[in-house]
Amino acid sequence: MTLPSHPFRFTYGPRDDRLHDFYLPALERSVLYRRSTGYFSSSALAIAAAGIARLIANGGSMQLLCGADLASEDVEAILRGESLRGSVEKAMLRRFDQHESEAGPDMVARLETLAWLVAHDRLEIRVVLPKGPDGQPIPRPDSQEYYHPKEGVFVDAEGNKLAFSGSSNESRSGWQSNYETFHVFASWPRQTGPHSMPPADHYITPIERRFQALWEPGDPGWIALPLPEAVRQRLLDYAPSKVPTTDPLERRRSRHELATFRFLRDAPFMPQAARIGIETSSVSPWPHQDRVIDAVVDRFPRSFLFCDEVGLGKTIEAGLALRQLIVTKRVQRSLILAPASVVRQWQEELWEKCALNIPRYERGALVDVHGVERQINGPPWGCADHLIASSQLAKRTDRRDEVLEPEWDMVLVDEAHHARRKEFGIRARRPNHLLQLLGGHGKRPGLKDRTRCLYLLTATPMQVHPIEVWDLLKLLGLEGRWGANEENFLKFFEEVRNPYKQRDWPFLLGMWKDFLKTGGQIDPAFEERARSQLGPVTWNTVKTLPHTIKGRATIEALGAEARAVLSDMIRHHTPIRTFVWRNGRDLLHRYRQRGILSERVPKRKPRNEWIEFTPEEQELYDRIEEYISHFYRKYEARRRGLGFVMTVYRRRLTSSFHAARESLGRRRAFLVGDADAVANIGLTEEDLEQDDLGMDAVEDLGTLDRQARETELAYLDDFISDLNALATDSKLEFLKAQLTAIFHTHDSAILFTQYTDTMDYLRESLRSVYGSGVACYSGRGGESWDGEGWVLRDKEEIKEAFRRGDSIRLLICTESASEGLNLQTCGVLINYDMPWNPMRVEQRIGRIDRIGQRHDEVHVHNYFFRDTVEAIVYARLSDRIDWFEHVVGTLQPILHNVGRAITKLAMMGRQERERDFDDTLSEIEQQADAHDQAGIDLDALVDESIGISTAPESPVRVEDIKRAFLGSDVTRQRFLPHATIPDAYWLHSGDTPRAVTFSPWVFDSHPTSVELLTYGNPTFDALLDEVIGPRDQSAGTVDSEEAGAAMLLRDSGRPPVAVCVAKEKGQIGEVATISAYERAAKEHEAGWSDTDRGRAREVLADARSRLDGAIAAVEEEMTRAKRRGLREEARRILFESAHILAVQEGFFTPADDDAVERLCERGVPYRGLRSIVGGQVPRVSSDDAYRAELDGKNPGALQQMLNRLRDQGVEVLRRYAGMG
Repeated sequence: MTLPSHPFRFTYGPRDDRLHDFYLPALERSVLYRRSTGYFSSSALAIAAAGIARLIANGGSMQLLCGADLASEDVEAILRGESLRGSVEKAMLRRFDQHESEAGPDMVARLETLAWLVAHDRLEIRVVLPKGPDGQPIPRPDSQEYYHPKEGVFVDAEGNKLAFSGSSNESRSGWQSNYETFHVFASWPRQTGPHSMPPADHYITPIERRFQALWEPGDPGWIALPLPEAVRQRLLDYAPSKVPTTDPLERRRSRHELATFRFLRDAPFMPQAARIGIETSSVSPWPHQDRVIDAVVDRFPRSFLFCDEVGLGKTIEAGLALRQLIVTKRVQRSLILAPASVVRQWQEELWEKCALNIPRYERGALVDVHGVERQINGPPWGCADHLIASSQLAKRTDRRDEVLEPEWDMVLVDEAHHARRKEFGIRARRPNHLLQLLGGHGKRPGLKDRTRCLYLLTATPMQVHPIEVWDLLKLLGLEGRWGANEENFLKFFEEVRNPYKQRDWPFLLGMWKDFLKTGGQIDPAFEERARSQLGPVTWNTVKTLPHTIKGRATIEALGAEARAVLSDMIRHHTPIRTFVWRNGRDLLHRYRQRGILSERVPKRKPRNEWIEFTPEEQELYDRIEEYISHFYRKYEARRRGLGFVMTVYRRRLTSSFHAARESLGRRRAFLVGDADAVANIGLTEEDLEQDDLGMDAVEDLGTLDRQARETELAYLDDFISDLNALATDSKLEFLKAQLTAIFHTHDSAILFTQYTDTMDYLRESLRSVYGSGVACYSGRGGESWDGEGWVLRDKEEIKEAFRRGDSIRLLICTESASEGLNLQTCGVLINYDMPWNPMRVEQRIGRIDRIGQRHDEVHVHNYFFRDTVEAIVYARLSDRIDWFEHVVGTLQPILHNVGRAITKLAMMGRQERERDFDDTLSEIEQQADAHDQAGIDLDALVDESIGISTAPESPVRVEDIKRAFLGSDVTRQRFLPHATIPDAYWLHSGDTPRAVTFSPWVFDSHPTSVELLTYGNPTFDALLDEVIGPRDQSAGTVDSEEAGAAMLLRDSGRPPVAVCVAKEKGQIGEVATISAYERAAKEHEAGWSDTDRGRAREVLADARSRLDGAIAAVEEEMTRAKRRGLREEARRILFESAHILAVQEGFFTPADDDAVERLCERGVPYRGLRSIVGGQVPRVSSDDAYRAELDGKNPGALQQMLNRLRDQGVEVLRRYAGMG
């Protein structure tokens, strides 16, 4: 063992177990111990001898420096001519013998250990005395002002050094429980929790110099003497006949206690630990979440899309799956990308719900959930094993290469629908920046290529077009014919909507077969129902259709019932079932019907509120709206995307006049060159997140010419002046009146606005009415009024006060809260402004429309200024869309088109708008009428089976952790009850006491005040390391610990595997839980033979084989799918290239069987592609639809297309060869 192998803390104090946590670990790792102690006495020697029995066992030696205090008569004797050595000898013997009769057995044992070292020439003691101006020793009490060092240096066999410096009480009455405090310095870098310290040689060297200066004679201020012989002989009287092996104060740690802690540490790696991360977390998932968590963990490293309806907890599903994988070390590096406004909320959710403290990257520093910062130099992506960062930052073109440099086990992307293409044409794929980051572009890889597993989260995977679903599934590993091109994907869903006899059945059966070949399976529940309905013979006919050569004839011969089953079969079994998890409220109602879920799922009561402008407001609104639309058109004419800034101001205008005033002020500052405004082009993070392509547009914005700036500034100065002078606010007055009515029937309400500017305005306006009853929550965190000003408050305080309803009645929130604040106790929500994308309103409502809502109904009030574009659009479409009465399903693309229509109309000039209004809305109305016939209904395609977890009992539960730590003599004294929080404790471990709890319920109520002591928390890991020492982390090592009739074995491979076995009646059996292990460990020694140990290792090897086999099976399935996908890409490239070649060469025969062969004569890459596709060479005909796409192309365009395909073919060959 070496000194760096122990987690020494930075400082130790009187409450710490310094013997067990510092001296013993240091001495058992050292070969040399230099120590300065106080004045020579039995108690000082006893303190200096702490733990040195471990030094003896390690073959080490010691140098001890102590002081000698002479009485006045001793100094007078020296002046009379008595020898200095003789006077010192008498004084030391007198002081030593003075208290010998009072020495207890523990002090005697310590002195015996020192005497043994002296007797074996492994301890050298020297005495120092302070020297006066006359060259003579200074007598006490003056001498006591000179010498009182309490320092030491440990050196191990590799030269590592550990030094300490401090003070202690060395009186004979206090030597056992002396008040000792000291700081610790190491010659290697150290990490304690979130704190790190570089090598501290600049502290160690002065300590060594001070020691050496006193040890060697010659210091002008000191007299140094060897230990007088008589004193040495007196000490040798204590020399024992046997080698001391333990310190007298060393606790006799029972093997049973140590075994319990070893089991705690290794439990996550046991075969039974499939849910240990979930069972020891701070939240209990709902049944619908459990089925998702268990499935995705079991199938790791397969990638998935989590798209539960808003409010059903996809964040919890993904977070707990990540926790389970981190705790079991199957994921050792992870990256979470989220919109900037919710990065902090993600961090808080992972801490509060999943007990994971993952740092976020913010302004050049890694910041943990408690706000502790660690400054870093350079990119953050390799500076932490687990990291949360802004997706806006990661997708920037100047950041992309550094993001893609490290490799990850898991990448998790929130709001993944922001990764989308700019147009929806099949062959005109222009991915936006986030989609490029994730999927790569051209020859550049994407994050999907740099991680083993990718989790995408979004409630709305299809915003506009079904092709968006394909884009996301492609990131997750959609392969084969489904992933080779989007045409197949889209055609499949078009075909299944056709009448039975009009479907392209060969195509559909081919796609079904490809689904099965790329890892898909027939749903056992579906198969059971179908067999029961059709009978085994007919069912087998249907099931084997993809594999029969007489598929078409069989399909035509099927009866009506079998046709219905076949149609359901085809529709039910697609890659969406493989990759997508989506829970809806219909599933929850089925859980309630089955008695699996007892909590309430509320009904929604939405209401649109139409607010009238005053004439003054109307006139100003119209003028500003005209200014915005004018400059929008002007900038868009210069270059598409430049007008994005104006859409921001138009949105803010509808939020509040105050928000418009603030944003126009920032615009003015930008135009005049204010440095801060220029840095962010006068926009806020809230502005940039209003549009998926907003950040992309900002990166592309150029500078304005002088004339354009001056023209716009003139408008801005005029508007800002008028906004400052506006005396009325109709919307605010309406709000005040409605709140009065609401609080007659409800004790609380929550109000949402898109903008912090509006939030700040409202809280100031309402404070005069409700005082401290108003609070707010935004990207800044929680804030409340304390009578003098707005002060930051923890989210838990805001939530608890709002839940009670006695101190906070109105909570004003921005969109940040629509992701991070769940308020099931509130029954009223006010949308003070309406986002142009209605899905953002869904996210807001999801904060109160949640499982466990206290109210049967939740009331939603949507505010509109009458006759504005937004109001007219919502009112006109109310006949066809039940606004927010139900969670949207297939309406997602339509609602997105509503947002696009509002944007389009709002940015038009008044005359143009009046002309186009009816046509624009008529188009949406037609889409709404036909929405059931178009798109992809995910709710009908995903697995919605009702599942109950069948995982075995977890080896460790939270109550086991509590019992282990509070029931052990080794650790009990470290925990002191918390004075104000029941079931919480102050843990004295590490450099500072920490408030901890073993209760998930206590932690849920106080997540910023206490820590949950559980797996994944570094405090938990550090405490185990202090108790039983760090484990050898060398990959591939196998070690074991025997305790009674139990044995614990661990394979430290990647990921680690552990098993626990017990010997009973000569048989070796596996032990599943900590309680069973403890019972076996308490039994008498089992007499483990080499044969027994061999059988135990076989159990471990079997566990390793099963885990590796399960992972390999998933990876092999993914690899087969990738190969199949590359073969399909190769077929496509050959097919399209052969068509282009045929057109170039003038071949127009109906069937050109030699087209591919002629292509292969051109060599690379075509021959290689031909080899990849094997016997599935595509047939080329002039009747193919693709040939028609080539009509009218000039020779240059055709050659460019062929060149692009050739490059794609070279890339396919490279990727195929790389798969081995």
